[in-house]
Parts: sequence; structure tokens; C-alpha cells
Amino acid sequence: MIRILFLDTSALLSFFISDKGTPTMRWLISSENKAHNTTRYVINNQVIREFEESLKILVEKDDIKKATADSILELFNTHYKGCKFKITGKDASIKETMDGMYNFMGRLTQPILVTCNTEQVSYVNEYQTINPQTQTTVEIELALRGKKKPQEDNARENTGNERINSRYFYRRFFKKSRMTLAV
Repeated sequence: MIRILFLDTSALLSFFISDKGTPTMRWLISSENKAHNTTRYVINNQVIREFEESLKILVEKDDIKKATADSILELFNTHYKGCKFKITGKDASIKETMDGMYNFMGRLTQPILVTCNTEQVSYVNEYQTINPQTQTTVEIELALRGKKKPQEDNARENTGNERINSRYFYRRFFKKSRMTLAV
């Protein structure tokens, strides 16, 4: 099953600039992650704009050097933007983009929000979230496999049946049509 991870600005910054969540973010996006081949990493134009602005602010505060920010932007624009991180949802908010992806996938697979911002979690509370600063790689692997974590509430009890139905749909659809799905 294809997993869609939507990275917000804080997660993107954590990937490029060393902080508590950086090792987890680098593992999540690397090929060491067993779910890497079936996972799509998505950002939108708003995240790109906020990422660039955040780098400028970090330079102004002397948290990073201008040369470092320039090399991060160059690496992001040449290797990651549009290649590793697919761009969707022109200028939509994170919630609107995630709703759009969910509807595009026929409501069979929910996108997962990757964020280091705890306020963001409450804003998109109907979607599963991954926080690379607080979650271990084991917890993230469980989330990517669609397994519930012990601390999750039982508000989504029917998602198990939805997952079974979506697995059946994907197997049947791809077996008959031999098509691949690109996000």
C-alpha cells in the first residue's frame, strides 16, 4: 500500500538543519527505512515559501551562516524539490492539501502529517501525525504500517476495516490493470 507523508515546514527544517529530530527525519527519508519504496513524500508551495523564509530568519538571527543557508537552498532546489519531495496543492493550507490528497486517493489511504510542531497536530487532528522529535523509529514504522500505537485513542475503530478494504482494492485493481500509481 502506498503511504503519503506530508512534510510541513518544521519537518523540512529538521531534515536539513541539525536538531533533535534530524536523525529520525534522515532515517525516514532514506532507503534504510523499509517502507521507503512505498512512501511518497509531499510538500506544497506554502511549505516551500515558509522554508525559504525560515532559512532567512535563521541567517538574520545568526543561528546559521548565509553560506550554509545558500547551500541548503541549492541542495533543496536541485535535488529534493520536485524530485524527492513531490509538490502538490499550489497555495493551499496544510489541511486543505491533506484533504485534497485523501480525496484524490479515493479515500482509501490517508496521508500522514510529518511535523515537529505540536500546535500543527491539533490543527489537523483527523489525520495521523508523525513527530520526528518525539517518536522513535519503531513507533514511526508502526505508523507507516497502519498499526495503532498503544497511546492512541479508540476514536478510529473502523479504520482497520477501511485498511482491509483498501488492501483488497489495491491488490485487485493493480492485479487486473497492472498499473502503477504516481502521486
